[in-house]
Amino acid sequence: MTASLDQDPVVAFLGLGLISGSLAGALKASQWGAEIIAWGPRAPSLERGQALGLIDRFSLDLAEVINEADLIVIGAPPVATAKLLPEVLAHAAQGKQPVVTDMASIKGAIVDAAQPFYPKFVPGHPIAGSENSGVQAANSDLFQGREVILTPVEGTDSTAIAAVEALWVTAGARVTQMSVAEHDAALAASSHMPHMVAYALTAMLGGHVLEPMKHGGGALRDMTRIAGSDPIMWRDIALANRDAILEAMDAVSREHDQLRALIAERDGAALEALFSDCRGLRRGHDGILNPMLKNEESSA
Repeated sequence: MTASLDQDPVVAFLGLGLISGSLAGALKASQWGAEIIAWGPRAPSLERGQALGLIDRFSLDLAEVINEADLIVIGAPPVATAKLLPEVLAHAAQGKQPVVTDMASIKGAIVDAAQPFYPKFVPGHPIAGSENSGVQAANSDLFQGREVILTPVEGTDSTAIAAVEALWVTAGARVTQMSVAEHDAALAASSHMPHMVAYALTAMLGGHVLEPMKHGGGALRDMTRIAGSDPIMWRDIALANRDAILEAMDAVSREHDQLRALIAERDGAALEALFSDCRGLRRGHDGILNPMLKNEESSA
């Protein structure tokens, strides 16, 4: 039986990197009342996480960790999560039936991999990250004011959803729910597409004869920051969410072509109108995109 919501459950992280380590750190900072444990295929990252005070202990025995947990968080990239999930759910169903959730940024492939159906599996995705990777980059404030999207399916246990929501609220996040298809389409546009733009821009700059990266300022820094992200993870995301990303890329291409035409035609009025609309749209969402700044302003 999973721990009730009036007490903190034993949380087990399967895989300990930037995102899972940051969540573990946030729970520790909140004075979490139960053990935080971890599993991984190799010891070094787990040892670093324990040395940093993010987890209480770890084991390389997956079944052992699953059997001890009330709430399991799979902290692996999408492809690795999809591979690990059936084994985790099979162990969970045979034992004390803990709540299981994940943090992968694509949900369709994850839900497809969650077989056989396990009612206490709650697919999730925190909309937070960094160009850095590894548990050593963990930041306990990473989720403050950030959105976490849960994508439960028909038959998902309501108490399991509540337990996962409580976990993320404790970490400082705001929780919303979407369907799997809506999530993957929205994230292709809002998260995956910006990475593709950053990679394309950085590749162009790298091949430029004048080496413009040497002369960049704040704009270039901001636009290319995420090109420093984990290339293996983003390769997997690009392929796993291929169709939705291609649709988003086509939409951006249409906007790019329109902008190019306005510049070619020297249509200053239309350019100013477009830029003004974009400024208004961006500034209108500043409270979402810069939640820490919003919190600082409200407390001033």
